[in-house]
Amino acid sequence: MKANLESILADIGKGKPPAMLLLHGDDFQVRAAVQAVLDLLVPPENRAFNLERFDGRSASWDRIEASLMTPPFLSGTKTIWVERAPYFASAENKGEMGEKALRLWSEGKKDEAARLFFELLHLEGWTQERWDRIDAGSSASEIAALFGDGEREAAALLAYCRGQDFQMRQAGGGEADRLVHFLEHGLPPWGVLLLDASHVDRRTRLYKKFVEKGAALDLTIGRDKTGKLDRAALGQFLDQRLREAAKRIEPRAREMVLARAGTELWAVHQELEKLFLYVGDGPLIRAKDVDEILLDQGEGWVFDLTKALAARDTLGALGQLARLLSQGNHPLALLAPIANEMRRLLVARQLMDGEVGRRWNSRMSPDQFRESIFPQVGPPLPAHPFAAFMSFKSAENFSARELARDLELVYETDLRLKSSGHPPRIAMERLIIELCQPQQGKMQNEN
Repeated sequence: MKANLESILADIGKGKPPAMLLLHGDDFQVRAAVQAVLDLLVPPENRAFNLERFDGRSASWDRIEASLMTPPFLSGTKTIWVERAPYFASAENKGEMGEKALRLWSEGKKDEAARLFFELLHLEGWTQERWDRIDAGSSASEIAALFGDGEREAAALLAYCRGQDFQMRQAGGGEADRLVHFLEHGLPPWGVLLLDASHVDRRTRLYKKFVEKGAALDLTIGRDKTGKLDRAALGQFLDQRLREAAKRIEPRAREMVLARAGTELWAVHQELEKLFLYVGDGPLIRAKDVDEILLDQGEGWVFDLTKALAARDTLGALGQLARLLSQGNHPLALLAPIANEMRRLLVARQLMDGEVGRRWNSRMSPDQFRESIFPQVGPPLPAHPFAAFMSFKSAENFSARELARDLELVYETDLRLKSSGHPPRIAMERLIIELCQPQQGKMQNEN
């Protein structure tokens, strides 16, 4: 049956747990849900006897089945927890698994990337014997094909795995078939089978049978085409954490948190924990708090620079430029977000100078903007009402003529950076100063 976490926890609390439960999707969400389920199923004082934990990537089904058929030592429910259950993945998951393995590798999580890599090889039909005979030179290109464009990272991951004591899981679909048998005939009355998985193919016979006979909970987090967490889902997660921490957050601070979020929910959770500790007993989180403590993990790495440019804050923008360059960001990588910001401001300015200008008022609230103006706003302006509202506010600092000229300045800087004889830092500093100057000052310099 399909379910949600709240209803599952409610049933467990009433002493009516599902006999078989599958949790899959985002790693952080799955870990949190597993912990909530275990806290209700098996009290801490009973876990030494009534909870058995297996790693699905290495444990044979024979061991798991034997545990399922053995009554609990103490009275109560016996829970068999199979972590990272591999039975639900199929060849259709290979692209997703390859991308995640490389992402884990780039984040320094080498063992997690290696284990996922072995699952990918298993889906490709690799055996332990084939792995033992592997030759790094002849097999690197074959393995790299599983990872799309990440050939260099795949080669490094392969080299790491060759030096570790990882074992290939036995090939074959017998384990999934035996799990289907359990679903059809039911577990012993004393047992609960809890499985978690990162990758599932909903089209498999096993998954469909699990939805029919057991309980399957999808905790997948949506992502945009760049791989970043979906903004709406991220916003819901942030709001939930704020409620749990009894905190409020300024609108600008909220935008900064969303902009700085990376690709993994667990990392967002860690950063929010740091933020809550930093604020302490204070009920309100301000923009300066986020700026001080929250690690930049997403495209927000350039957010503070574009914010200073929109405010025509020359010293602030130069300071942010120095920070980004000192962190190793290439000047050319900074031009695209700067150009995008100038385009957004230009579109907002043109709307303000047109029909929308009759309704726009610099003293209107974000709610008034959302009701009267936002329905007519489209790309390249932000898709979130408050972010679009802030673009309108910033566009008041410029004329349409200034912003059109600013885009030309960005293009000229791009040419300077790509030609020899122009120190990159000086070229970027010159651009920042020109973008922040009022048009009258620019015209005087041009003359």
